[in-house]
This record gives sequence, structure tokens and C-alpha cells, in this order.
Amino acid sequence: MVKTKDERQYTAAFGWFDNERHFMLRPAQLILLGYIAFILLGSFMLLLPGMVTSGNHLTFIDALFTSTSAICVTGLTVVDTATFYSFWGQLVILLLIQGGGLGYMTLTTLIAIALHRRIEYRDRLALKESFSLETPGGVVRFTLGVLKYTFAIEGIGVILLFVGFLKDLPPIKALYFAFFHGISAFCNAGFSVFPNNLENYALDPIVSLTICFLIIFGGIGFMIIRSFLEKKRITSLHGKVVLRVTLFLLIIGTVGFLLFEWNNPATIGRFGIGGKVLASFFQAVTPRTAGFNTIHNGYLRPISLFFTMFLMFIGASPGGTGGGIKTTVFAILLGMIKGSAQEKNRVELFHRRISPDTVFRAVTQALIPFFLVSIITMIILSYQVDNPVFVLFEVISAFGTVGLSAGITPTLWGLSKFLLVFMMYYGKVGLLGLAIYPVKKEERECILYPEENIQL
Repeated sequence: MVKTKDERQYTAAFGWFDNERHFMLRPAQLILLGYIAFILLGSFMLLLPGMVTSGNHLTFIDALFTSTSAICVTGLTVVDTATFYSFWGQLVILLLIQGGGLGYMTLTTLIAIALHRRIEYRDRLALKESFSLETPGGVVRFTLGVLKYTFAIEGIGVILLFVGFLKDLPPIKALYFAFFHGISAFCNAGFSVFPNNLENYALDPIVSLTICFLIIFGGIGFMIIRSFLEKKRITSLHGKVVLRVTLFLLIIGTVGFLLFEWNNPATIGRFGIGGKVLASFFQAVTPRTAGFNTIHNGYLRPISLFFTMFLMFIGASPGGTGGGIKTTVFAILLGMIKGSAQEKNRVELFHRRISPDTVFRAVTQALIPFFLVSIITMIILSYQVDNPVFVLFEVISAFGTVGLSAGITPTLWGLSKFLLVFMMYYGKVGLLGLAIYPVKKEERECILYPEENIQL
């Protein structure tokens, strides 16, 4: 049957049906719905008997919050993971973290390969979207490389953490804690099975530095690691931008926390110089969407809280396990400022010109979260009386899939928790959410309106 013009427009806009009117999904839509299904499955698993310790009861909203936080590798918690959940509940959370860190499409691809099922072209497109690749060519080989890289780095991290925890814990418990924190750190999740997170290890270089470098390797992006392993150097513009911005943020983050918290007795003021530097470096790394803490964030000075929010909003790099607007977007925004100041009307990075489409997408990727964070914060403050800075901190932490908290998450109302669930989900899927926006092909490609300027 020949399709009408309206049917062709509908299919082009939504991508729900193929030429035979069979139900179809765009790759981005497949990822969006896949994560929702994954989150709901995790929620129901946490509600099963034996997942919480004796005397505790888990509500659906708290199960949904925990599952979303784990799959979106955030780390925000409404109950204490160490004492509220049983071993089996913690194991479910750990599996959700690993699945969320690798990505829903990576897991489905791994299962398909294990079952000797052919990877369809639509699945390859979804993997391309998931890893922010340019083309679907070689995406299955890339996915297998991601798995090898992930398990190798996590394995090294587990060994080092086992050595660090063995000083305070019996061997079996030290090994379990090393596994949990190693996976949680590499996936940038921030979940901990210590009641006070990693505050007891603020001055332990083995534990602190291992966690830091797991976070950095997990958040820097799989494309960067593959490029380095294959060529022994970074040659692409993307790699140069990511590494330069990452190093810049780590340096200013460390120096900033040293300056802001040097004499604060509730944070690093009680440490020696070496301890101050170590704790400040950790505090600079963890807002890059990790969520661990060796000092209590509720005791940070206001300027340090805002500085942390700035780092959380930027987040990790494309193709990694973290969230935020991404380091590359931050670099493009700085390039826009430089280009405007030099009256070039273009963005240039490392002697390369960035395409207008990429610049437009970067601005969108920064503005939408800014408006969402502002709106969600105002909604929560409209009915829940709390410290506005702490509420803003929680919302940005949720969007950036960071997991750092000022300590108010367990006291939030049900609606507030649901709004943070939405922010964590958006922080994970990002601009893929625009895949549901109906745009006709004719409007997207053919209509060009007259140009006219407005005053700035």
C-alpha cells in the first residue's frame, strides 16, 4: 500500500512505524524507553523480600529513587545503603550500578552476542547514540573493547582498594567492600557501604587516590582510552579538548578547595598540609559526577558549595560513565566567548573551527539543564521549607548524576524525590530526550525564514 504524504511526515517525525506500518522506534527512543524499563525492573527487584535488613520497610518511591540513582550512576540516597539494605539488596544495587555504567545498550549487546544473535542495524545505531560515536561502523567491536577496558580497570582498582581496606577490615569483608567501591567509583556512581561514605579514609592515600583515578578513567570517555591504547597518543581534536579541560578543572578544583577550606575546622582545617592537598584533590575529582566524599559536604563554606555546584554542572566527558553538560560543551562555550570578544563570529579550538551545528547543539545542551535546574529548584522550594542553597545543591547533583549531598535527601517529600528522579534520568539520557519532539522533515530541511536582527 502506498503511504500518503501525511503518513510519510508522521513516520519521519516520530519514527514509530516502518514502511509496512509495523511498530518501530528510533535508536534514541529505544534507549529512552530501555532505561525506563531498566529503572522499573530495578525498583521491583529492590522491593522483593530479603532486600532490606530486619525491621526496615522500603516504599515504592524510595525503591524507584534508589534504582534510578544506581542505574543513572548518581549516588544520591534516601536511606543509608550500608545499614538499610541487606547483602542481597546491596548486590542488586551493585548490579544496577554496573549496568548503568556500561549502558543499557551495551548489556543487551553482550547478551545478544552470548546467545549468538545477530546485532541488527537499528541496535548498532542505538549503540552509536549511547557512546556518542560519529558512525555505527565497528560499534560492536568498540562495545566489546569497552567491556574489556571496564573490567580490567575495575579489577586493578579492586586490588588496590582491597589492600587499603585490609588494614581495617577482615579479608572477606575487605574484598567485598573493595568490589563494591571499585565498581561504584569507575561507574561514577558514588554509592558506598560505609555509613559515612569514605570520610574515615580522608588521609589514606591508597584508598583516596585509587577512588580518584577510577573516577577519572570512568568519566574521561571510552573513546579517549581506545585512542590512547591504539595510537599511544591523543591526536583527535575531541581527545585534546577533553584532556585539556579535565586537567584544567582538576587543577582549579584542587586549588579552589585549598583556598576556600584551608582554615575550616569542620572540613580540611584539622589536617596537615599533605592531608589538605589530598582531601582537596579528592573534593575536586568527585564533583565530576562521582559522589564520594571524604569530608562532609554539609560543613562546606557557602563559596565551596557554589564552587562544587559549578564543577557538578560541567560533569564528565562524552562517552564516559558520568553526566553533566560535559567538558566538551564547556570548552565550546568558552570558545564562543573568545570568538565573540575577537569579533570572529565562530568557535575555534586548537586551530580547528567547530561547525555551527555542533555549537548550536552545545548551547542547547547547556541551556536546557540550566532552565530545568532552575524550575525544579523553584518548585521544590514552593512547598518545602529548606535551605535554598542545599536544595539547589541536590538538584544540580541529581542532574549531573553526581550524588554529592548536603544531607537533606532523606528529608525530602515524595514529590521532591520524584522530581530528583526525573533530573537523574535526564542527566543520564541528556539530549536524547529531544527524540520525541515532532518535527516534520519539510520543516527541518526546506523552510528558510527571512533574516532580521534584534538588539542584544
